Amino acid sequence: MNHAQNSQRSRVFLLLIIMICLLLPHFSAGAQSAPDGLGIELSVEPASLTAPGTVTVSARVSNASTAEIATPLSLYDPDGKPVNSFGDGGMLLRLAPGETYPWQGQYMVTQAQLDEGKLVYSLRYSTQDAAGALVENTLPATANLTYTGEKVELKVNRTITPEVVRRGKEVSVLYELVNQGNVKLTNIQVKENRLVSTRTQTVASLDPGATAKLTFTKTNVTGDLTSSALVTYRKEGERRTEQITVEPVQVPLATPRLSYTLTADKTQVNIGETVTLTLEIKNAGNISYSNVTVTDPKLGEVFTNLQIGAGQTRELKKEVIVSETATFTFTLKLEDNTGTAQEEKVPELKVSAYTEGQMLRLNLTLSAQNETISSLPGDIRFDLTVTNDSNTAAKSILIRHAGTDIYTIQELAPGQSTVLTRDFRLSQAGKYQFTAIATDVQNNRVEFLSNPLNISYVAPTPAPTRKIIQTIPPVVTHSPVPAGFVPQGGQARDALFILTLALGVLFGLALILLAVSAEMRARSKAKSNAAYDTFETSVTRDYTAVPDETRQALDADPKEGEAAPASSAEEKVEMPHEKYLKPKPAEESVQAAEDAPAEPGEAVPPTEGEDGAYRLTRDAQSEPAESPEAETAETETRSRRSQRHKAEGDQGTEG
Repeated sequence: MNHAQNSQRSRVFLLLIIMICLLLPHFSAGAQSAPDGLGIELSVEPASLTAPGTVTVSARVSNASTAEIATPLSLYDPDGKPVNSFGDGGMLLRLAPGETYPWQGQYMVTQAQLDEGKLVYSLRYSTQDAAGALVENTLPATANLTYTGEKVELKVNRTITPEVVRRGKEVSVLYELVNQGNVKLTNIQVKENRLVSTRTQTVASLDPGATAKLTFTKTNVTGDLTSSALVTYRKEGERRTEQITVEPVQVPLATPRLSYTLTADKTQVNIGETVTLTLEIKNAGNISYSNVTVTDPKLGEVFTNLQIGAGQTRELKKEVIVSETATFTFTLKLEDNTGTAQEEKVPELKVSAYTEGQMLRLNLTLSAQNETISSLPGDIRFDLTVTNDSNTAAKSILIRHAGTDIYTIQELAPGQSTVLTRDFRLSQAGKYQFTAIATDVQNNRVEFLSNPLNISYVAPTPAPTRKIIQTIPPVVTHSPVPAGFVPQGGQARDALFILTLALGVLFGLALILLAVSAEMRARSKAKSNAAYDTFETSVTRDYTAVPDETRQALDADPKEGEAAPASSAEEKVEMPHEKYLKPKPAEESVQAAEDAPAEPGEAVPPTEGEDGAYRLTRDAQSEPAESPEAETAETETRSRRSQRHKAEGDQGTEG
């Protein structure tokens, strides 16, 4: 009976094997396809091994489609065993659109897998074919492995606490040593910068994957520090030393520069209005603040869990409904990266609440006669209209511009306006705005601004200048004037004008020459009149006639002792000019020589004549006395000249 049953089981088993062989191509084809968007990624850590060992395997199953995957999914390891920790009891029933399912587990890598260089996991699921039969599908995922043999690696991590140290406090430097190799390390030494510590710390040995920690401390810090280290170690059983240099890192001395201001968009409101409070925190130092909390006695916690880094500015806003006049006092609770916790008070802010019509309102309207100036500095006139738009009187209103008090309005009744007109000399163009400052019923100092007025500078427009256009004269071609040509119109007038101008110039030159000639003749005549032998001016004059006094002397009887003239025919009439030119007697010459000056070149005074004039004399030293023969010849010559002059005179008389 048992034998029959065993035979029957063998036949069934054989039939199943045949069916599996027939369906195997279908399974292989099904392994190549997957539902739309289904994917799997695989990774191992470490991916490099020196010997068979345990690795951490991470898998990520994802649905990248827009439809849900409702097919159950199972994960199998490289040995073909189902992973029971995957999904719910080894099966992931559903995967929503865009969802990713992570899985992580341990696996013992064999030497064969190290030699092959990979681990292969598979994702299995069932689908239906066209006939409605179930088809088993496989989606493989591969992670690469590297077989390296021995690995010597030491990793050094450094942590500095605090990152910024306050004066007088301490700073600690923590070194974490991790053996990331697959061999044991020995004699690990860490030597820190001398500014932090002069002591060298040692770890005797460190197994693969093990960790050791060393701490260096610097107390009573007074300045900036620099942390750096030299780490040395050996592989177990070897004498060669490996080293690691930890790069320098600055540990600065803390310089806190935290400032804060609290402002409001309105400091005077009607009761029930909303005010926006703004807290500005500016960190200009090198300290970072974390977990900052802001509180107020009236509002409680205003802001919580704030982070303010070094050099950062935060602006925080809070809306508050004001039901009464309130003063806000914010307090900051700070924790910084120096390990210090502190509290800071923000300057208080007062917000005044008024009943209806109690708030003071002033309206300032600024205008100017001109909105431009043409010179710097330039004069301009401003008109400022101040109106009290509130239901209460405004008193002692101070008008100010750019910090300078200009005028004080004693009082303005509700609805009253006043205009201030002032002349100003502006040194530059720009925006001008006036401020009115007054005190309200709650004794609050309130400021009101006028509208801004832009005054621009416009350079004066210069007078237009006539542009001189140079005209190039056309080329003139001269041609012979035809016979009988008569100039027409402007040509004749131009020719007549040129001719008149030329004649005028010539006439002017003639007048100038005539005037010069007249002047020269006048001067010549004056010189001639001053000369001794100038002839008398008369109607007629006979230069050959004998003067009357000479004739009377000739007619008179000769004196005693003198010889009478030989005959009247031989009488010689002496001309007037001849008596001045005749030679002097010898005694006169001698007398003239005696009267001559002793020094050569000394002037000889002229001899006064009988008529009170001066006559010419000869220098006896320069000319010798003439002989009687010469005198006789000279007398004859003079006689001939007299006769010739007389004949010429007679001819002139006859003419």
